[in-house]
Amino acid sequence: MTAVRSNWLQIGIATLTQNFATGLAFGSFGTLVLAIEHEYAASRAQSSLAISLLVISLSITASLLGRILETVSIRMVATGGAILAACGFGLASVVQEAWQFMAVYGLILGPATAMLGLLPSMTHATRWSNEHQRGLALGIVNMPILVMIVPLVIAPLLLSEGIRYILRVLAIADLCLIPVMLLVMRDANVDKRDALEPGDESVDGSHILRSPVFWLLVAGQGILAGAGTMKLAHFIPLLTEQGRSFAEANLLLAISGGAGLLGSFAFGALADRVGGAKALVLNAILQAVMWTIFLMPVSFPVLLADAVVVGACGGGIQAAFGVVLSTVFGQKHFSRALGLVSLFTLPFLFGLTPAASLLYEATGNYHLPMGLMVAGFLVAAAIFMFASPRERHVTRTTLKGDLT
Repeated sequence: MTAVRSNWLQIGIATLTQNFATGLAFGSFGTLVLAIEHEYAASRAQSSLAISLLVISLSITASLLGRILETVSIRMVATGGAILAACGFGLASVVQEAWQFMAVYGLILGPATAMLGLLPSMTHATRWSNEHQRGLALGIVNMPILVMIVPLVIAPLLLSEGIRYILRVLAIADLCLIPVMLLVMRDANVDKRDALEPGDESVDGSHILRSPVFWLLVAGQGILAGAGTMKLAHFIPLLTEQGRSFAEANLLLAISGGAGLLGSFAFGALADRVGGAKALVLNAILQAVMWTIFLMPVSFPVLLADAVVVGACGGGIQAAFGVVLSTVFGQKHFSRALGLVSLFTLPFLFGLTPAASLLYEATGNYHLPMGLMVAGFLVAAAIFMFASPRERHVTRTTLKGDLT
């Protein structure tokens, strides 16, 4: 069978939609937190809760979208997401109370970000890339370009115009994305190729939850993704506790985020060569080694190297993991598998960060939570090592067993 060539225009559109979704929702939030507290009379807990509610509703929506995207066009879903996001930012700019602001983030912007962002974008890129370039395609899609640019753009506007003006600008930006959606093509070639796979048309996707490998992948991905959330919450307090200034810690955090651009591309390309599971094994081992640096005060150059490596690893997780899912469960069921992963990794995303806080409060330092996280990376490496030999064979074996 002749391989379908990668359509880089469609992959570019997926990159744009993913960046608009994450860049406008997540990239803006850190810059706006203090302004949210001032403008809406919100406490620190309330302002932080807004983004937490967004992530929860995003994950729940993604789990539902996984199945919907098997039959509904990505153009329709992403366009709806852009319109809904514009409405959400517009509504946030006019509400008066903190609870109303949180409701907008939880009930409108969360689902909108899911409809426009990671799941439809990665699904679209998976469908329009061939198996030899899928990791590279997913790496490009997941490069956090706007997550870096948006804070730099809105910071001066925030000082001069205020948060409500910024929210209206974000709404207009989402509306400007809608004409681009007209260029989104249906994946006719991919649908045709999937139909040629024997027996595949009679499978409804329920085999995903029955697959032991799926639950292993959820556990491994949950550890890696949860560690990233934990780092964002505790990175600056940990370093300042070790004697670093806030400016130094903030600079290292920014460098770590910027390294994600390189990591997304690098680990995606590596996944094309060695497989997604093996790329994730390397990713987890590298993080285990580098996180040991957090257990002791070290020089700034060492912290700089750590920020680059850990940031690159964090940025490369989604691309490599997308290769694993598309290989194990196929392009036809990729969106459903990724949606389910988004749902079942939610406890890791929200469990590891407060757990680290509790351990810190109990012991008075970060030694125990950081040490346990290093152990967690080694567990994740073992999980992906176990999944590696099954990456290209488990799905076909499972499908044959289900159909006989």
